Amino acid sequence: MKQPWKTALTFVIIGTTLLPANLPALAADTTQATVAAPSNFGLTDSIRAAVKSLAIETTAGGTRIGASVRLYNGGTQKTRIPDHQLHVRTTGGVQYTLKASAGNKTALEPGEIGELVYMTVIEGTPAIKLSELSFVNVDEYVYPKKETNLLTIPLGARQVWYASAAGADKAAEPKGWGEAFTIPGLNSSLRYTPAAIKVQYPISGASAGASGTPSGGTSAGAASGVTSGGASSPEAGGASAAPGGAAGASGGAPGAPTGAPAVAPDAEGTEAGAGTGPVALVTLLVENPGVGRETVPEFRIDGQSEKKTYTGSRTEHGAVTVDAGEKKYIHFAIPVENNVTLTCLFVTSTETFVSGGGQGAPTTATGFDVGRVQIAVPGSAQTDTTPAISYRIGSPIIFDPVNKMINANTEVTLMEMHLHEGDNGFHSVVAKFRITNKSDKPVPVPAFQTEIVGSDGAAYAGARQSGVTAALNPNMSYVVNYSFNVPKTENGKQLTIKLLDTQSAAPYTSTIASLQTAASSETAGDTFAMYPFDLKIVDWTLSATTAPGLTGLSYGYKLSFTLDVKQTDNVVVDQNFSRLYMELVDSQGRMLGTAEGPFTGPNKLITGKQILTFTAKTEQLENPFTIRVYEAFDTPSGLAKRYITTLKQ
Repeated sequence: MKQPWKTALTFVIIGTTLLPANLPALAADTTQATVAAPSNFGLTDSIRAAVKSLAIETTAGGTRIGASVRLYNGGTQKTRIPDHQLHVRTTGGVQYTLKASAGNKTALEPGEIGELVYMTVIEGTPAIKLSELSFVNVDEYVYPKKETNLLTIPLGARQVWYASAAGADKAAEPKGWGEAFTIPGLNSSLRYTPAAIKVQYPISGASAGASGTPSGGTSAGAASGVTSGGASSPEAGGASAAPGGAAGASGGAPGAPTGAPAVAPDAEGTEAGAGTGPVALVTLLVENPGVGRETVPEFRIDGQSEKKTYTGSRTEHGAVTVDAGEKKYIHFAIPVENNVTLTCLFVTSTETFVSGGGQGAPTTATGFDVGRVQIAVPGSAQTDTTPAISYRIGSPIIFDPVNKMINANTEVTLMEMHLHEGDNGFHSVVAKFRITNKSDKPVPVPAFQTEIVGSDGAAYAGARQSGVTAALNPNMSYVVNYSFNVPKTENGKQLTIKLLDTQSAAPYTSTIASLQTAASSETAGDTFAMYPFDLKIVDWTLSATTAPGLTGLSYGYKLSFTLDVKQTDNVVVDQNFSRLYMELVDSQGRMLGTAEGPFTGPNKLITGKQILTFTAKTEQLENPFTIRVYEAFDTPSGLAKRYITTLKQ
């Protein structure tokens, strides 16, 4: 009793809704996604037909007409597909005959669905609007030849893809941004929702954002430092993408012969995956409303500006499966040119026509594109999967529940965010995140990247600390720092800090959390926070030392100070943790030398008397001095510093 029901479900979810004549409608099945599909028609007593794809495109060789028809054998035995030619007729009454693909089936098994592909190229560029498609049996052995019409299918307004037309004239199914849709013509009940579009650059370096492997093979808190990170990329600008065809389009049609060459459609546009220019990354949310696992069918997303089409490709390699009831993201990279604004997106699939192959000759595969859905791009032309939410520093961060980088047992909290004036005409923002493993087994430290959006809407990439432990043991916390350079006009009162997934759409990033908060400025005094420590400089003395030099004595300087150190939270402190960093500045503002003290290791800073020796050497005894105190950590971009206080003689 299970098999007929299974078969019935198959008919509901196929893109063109082919139903055998004797099968009852499944109107009560409300769990399946509604698929906008053309009607199906009887070709023979047991074979029904429906139009899957029709496309008209202007190419270098002329005007190309491509068609794909889906057939279903509702009989109880293998049935031969009747001999036929495929004709299309225009609204002006002109008829064209399409050639059959060498990969087309000639017979169908009981219950089998087959797809037949046809194509022709007409010299010149006539204006063509199709009105109907016909299966015609042609008897060539009588004179005049005898044509018998087997089936005529009227064509709806959106059943033909006019690839060379502009905008809405292309005739794809229109959808608004954020509106869920299924893809007409594809054997799938998966539902898609546009979730994000963002212009960005590829992350340089294969290891950007990756946790890496611990050199010592241990996990936190005693793991060796592992270099990871790398600044995320800015948005906008850059070199234009190279023109070319679509990269990564499958083009594979059912029934194509084994060994048929891969096909790249010769559509106008730029090649996805090209170079280092700007890329519009489009994120789709995929949902499976069905009762079994499904594989995401092969399609791509292209971008349309006012003047040009840009070809995209999916960033995920290999098959993407979605279990029943599951949601996940898939991503498409569309290389664009500098200062280009996309106005709409097209969900596009590729059909394959195979020619030749007779008498041992090699076959040639040609792909033609079919636009299925047209998606309006939001007015800002940029949007995130997660909206920015008001955030209080010290509270756990709420992540996009669909993200795959931060698991449910890993808690991430922004503990500090400070803004101060930098050394080179900019302001610095330093953010400190606490990562806590709340599970009962070690977990990898998530390698998210960050960016800050200033009060003026501009985005600034974050630099992650270079050393990060690879894994975190149960019920332990670890600190990871990020540094940002922002303009001096930024006051830090209205900042949005975004946490970015660097792995799901590599080499591009997607937002998994977006927090609206304010940076704090340091206050005067001798007590300061350096999470998880509270530090107080009780007293200090700067003294000079002497040593023989080439022309007499040279002077060095050391700082003696009493430090009060209190650890306020149970957090792992390893060799990757920030260090206390001091700069010795003379009365003219020149930085003469530095000294630093770590919080781990044999010479770590503890409560009590401390001595730090500066690297400065002078030939004359200088006085007075100013000592600038920082928290410092290493990033791939160099030393990052957070200003703490100033000590003056």
